[in-house]
Amino acid sequence: MILPAAASFWTSTIILLYLHSGDCAEIIGGKEVKPHSLPYMALLENKQGRKVCGGILIHQQWVLTAAHCTNITKVFLGVHSIKQEEKETRQVRKVKGSIPHPCYDHNIRVNDIMLLKLDKKVKPTKEVKALALPVPVADVPAGTQCSVSGWGATQNNAKTMSDVLLSTNVTVIDRRTCNSADYYNMTPIITYSMLCAGSVDKTRVDSCQGDSGGPLVCGSELRGVVSFGKQCGIKNKPGVYTLMSTKYLDWINKTMRKSLID
Repeated sequence: MILPAAASFWTSTIILLYLHSGDCAEIIGGKEVKPHSLPYMALLENKQGRKVCGGILIHQQWVLTAAHCTNITKVFLGVHSIKQEEKETRQVRKVKGSIPHPCYDHNIRVNDIMLLKLDKKVKPTKEVKALALPVPVADVPAGTQCSVSGWGATQNNAKTMSDVLLSTNVTVIDRRTCNSADYYNMTPIITYSMLCAGSVDKTRVDSCQGDSGGPLVCGSELRGVVSFGKQCGIKNKPGVYTLMSTKYLDWINKTMRKSLID
């Protein structure tokens, strides 16, 4: 249910709390990272052979990404430059199984999170290393400085991704602001299972097309997964991330344990 902009604050709050309790995107303004300094970064390829999303290696045989990154068949790890062969650092794995969150809803963008099981474990190296799942927190406060990384486009309507891995700093924005008429106008509703993060001054920083599924890292901890946005680098349309809440962390751990048993 999407409420009009004129809806009262209390009605909006009730809707947000309801979704919080029961609900079942390129780097703008970024800089090239030191090659292989983010060894958990994964580059995802679909069945058409196109590099389309990012991901996070969280276990030797598991990659975390966004549920809207569909038809992923191959995962590249130890990548800095897409165009270079990087034979000494790269590890390529086929996707054995894709497991989106069971309550993912494309229309209202909730639960946009997915696990990819690789056909075989990666070999831990300096360039390929899993990022530990975080200790869960109730929320990430507005004003928190975080970083987002990916090979996505570097400007709106760009037809190609960045060749090299980029990263930029973004600031978490209060949900009430993000849901306001000047921002997303509750279309879709930014729930307590999501985070808004982007520019708070004159700089233009954001995630963009091709960055979906990549990590939002705050204080060295994985706190979000790139989900969606309205174009890229627009101050009042910041990037939206799936918050790594207790609910999602429990689902991730349960899913990986069950799959290993099966």
